[in-house]
Amino acid sequence: MQEELEQRTVAITIKAAKLSGRLLAKAMAATLRQMQKSHNKAKPGQQSIKRLNRTVGGETDNIEVMGRIQSFERFARKYQVSYHVERDKSTVPPKWTVYFKTKQAGDLSAAFSEYTRHTLKRGRKPSVWETMRKFRALVKKAAIDRPKQRERGGPDR
Repeated sequence: MQEELEQRTVAITIKAAKLSGRLLAKAMAATLRQMQKSHNKAKPGQQSIKRLNRTVGGETDNIEVMGRIQSFERFARKYQVSYHVERDKSTVPPKWTVYFKTKQAGDLSAAFSEYTRHTLKRGRKPSVWETMRKFRALVKKAAIDRPKQRERGGPDR
């Protein structure tokens, strides 16, 4: 709740010998214009294809990706890459087409190189679920191999 209030709060600082209503109105209008100007500016990250074509300038490039696409978002925002993701529903497993734009080509190559490095590193790491399945099987096997104890008196002496 407090964070919402802080985001909605605007502070205007005016240096004036005498603060009149007209001066305050001009300052508020100037602040509002500047806020609208910054609001219309394209932010990096996922966008609609229409907005992507309007922003940045240059041509839209695309690439087809299979598998996980969500982890790409972090690297795209880090390197100021604007992109749009479309899913091809006709194939199984789904194929994703990523359309992207950036102001500088180096940012795009850096984002993709870091993303591929991250996915390759992830592929080498063993899955937590697989590790748990192995341990579960070991515990079951140990429980089966262990001799049964008497029901009432505990172990034989």
